[in-house]
Amino acid sequence: MKTVKILFCIAIMMLMSTLTSQLSYSRIISISATSNNTFTPANVTNAVVGDTIRWTRTGGSHTTTCDGQQGTVRPNGAAAWSAPLTSGSPTFTYVIAVAGTYNYICEPHAPSMSGVIIATLSSITQTTQIVNDYKLSQNYPNPFNPVTNINFSIPNSAKVVLTIYNGAGQEVETLLNENLTQGSYRVDWNAVNFTSGVYYYKIQAGEFAETRKMLLIK
Repeated sequence: MKTVKILFCIAIMMLMSTLTSQLSYSRIISISATSNNTFTPANVTNAVVGDTIRWTRTGGSHTTTCDGQQGTVRPNGAAAWSAPLTSGSPTFTYVIAVAGTYNYICEPHAPSMSGVIIATLSSITQTTQIVNDYKLSQNYPNPFNPVTNINFSIPNSAKVVLTIYNGAGQEVETLLNENLTQGSYRVDWNAVNFTSGVYYYKIQAGEFAETRKMLLIK
């Protein structure tokens, strides 16, 4: 009987490990539709499949529209959308299900009021649950073209910010800005829209901060 219980416990632990390794996190990316007829931010370049885009009206009367009309474009297989952003319907959300470039507009104020969303298959994946120390690993592969993996560990729940900088020290992309639980994680960075050169990635998790260098060669 003890042997059966031990085997059962082992099976449960293996199942939990498998589920944990497949656990991915998605984000809500907010865009404002303003009274001066702009989308803010107008360009979202760090979206990934699974993210939710949320438009919120802060003034004026607008739409968010990507239906193939007036020059709007979306990836093949992606669902079209057209929704009002008014006092009666101040928000609209859209879940990115297909990687690619989305060009959308506000119908009443097009073409000047428009926006771009670039979505990739990059994601954050939890690889293990139990860790004892903070750690930021060297990205792999390195050098890379155009995708590389960044692994890190946090021993406690914390807000984690993972940021990419170019060789001049300018921030070029935020890969992660989330509250995460204890564990080890992998984040994939797709640098398809960036030029060859030296880049840096920095993690800030609670009081822990570390920066590493990587090389993109195209």
